[in-house]
Amino acid sequence: MARAPVIVRDGAAVLASLARYRGLVLPQVRRELAEWRQVANSIPDPVLREQATDAVTRKAGNAEATSVLSILAPRQSRRTVVRASTALQVAVDFLDNLGERPGPDPLRDGLQLHSALAAALDPGAGAGNWYVHHSRSEDGRYLERLVTTCRESAASLPAAAAVLPLARRAAIRCGQGQSYTHATAGGPSGPLRRWASDLAAPPGFEWWEVAAGASSSVAAHALLSLAGSPGASRTAAELMDTAYFPSIGALTVLLDDLVDLQDDKTADQHNYLRYYPSEEVAAERLKAIAGLARESISPLPRSAAHGAILSGILAFYLSSPGATAPDGRPVRDRLLSSSGPVVRALTRVLERGRGG
Repeated sequence: MARAPVIVRDGAAVLASLARYRGLVLPQVRRELAEWRQVANSIPDPVLREQATDAVTRKAGNAEATSVLSILAPRQSRRTVVRASTALQVAVDFLDNLGERPGPDPLRDGLQLHSALAAALDPGAGAGNWYVHHSRSEDGRYLERLVTTCRESAASLPAAAAVLPLARRAAIRCGQGQSYTHATAGGPSGPLRRWASDLAAPPGFEWWEVAAGASSSVAAHALLSLAGSPGASRTAAELMDTAYFPSIGALTVLLDDLVDLQDDKTADQHNYLRYYPSEEVAAERLKAIAGLARESISPLPRSAAHGAILSGILAFYLSSPGATAPDGRPVRDRLLSSSGPVVRALTRVLERGRGG
């Protein structure tokens, strides 16, 4: 009987967060994406134009999903947070596409390209020579425009001075993770493992789980929302980053790899779930990480809102058709069965919305 009030409370928090997201955030994100789509269509180089338009069309769901963290920002700064967050995620997805067609030295190329993410959250940064190791560079200043939009919007947030250094650190971590991950595709995992092992992470995580958590952009988006809160301190930013890295970041990347498992196997692409020795172990570890994610947000102010967002993340991925493919279904079903009635109900709603 004691669980009933908790379920009602959690369900109410999810519904309130979903209403705020759909009514106040999602329409603006889609307008921002439409604007970036127009800019991407004007890129001179046809290959870069294709990669940019793919990032802002096929991967538009990433920007829509990460923008849910904007509901944590106060109303007066939310539009600015959404603008910064959308530009940052479009840049992340564009750079992810570029990493699939690297220069002669994939790691050096990736690290240089992804240094744009740090510049996007550094008020004192200028334009960088991000394409110096890449085979193509004529993007019509597209990447620079993304970086500038994010930087100027983020710098205008009320707690930018206290929070942006931590957001920048999270963006650097994400960029490095993406670079090492792409460099590992088709090659040895040693460099990725050594890089992940050097990251400051709590005990209890496998090295590839730390790498997955670092590769995620969610911590940077959460910190952008915190920067929108007047009076937010560096201590609050440290607490936020600790809550989202590595557990929530790892969960998002591992769930994304669950959705892509079949396609990645066909294309021989890197997938973090392959490091687990079996589906059973993968299912148990994702279940454990989801539990750690719940624990990590409990000390945060507005923990109910963070919990609602986490429930939405789980339902978003578990309702995806890719998660129900033969390779991923056992992991998906195990995680869904342990995620609680609120996540299961929201997953069913999203499945109907997807036509599942």
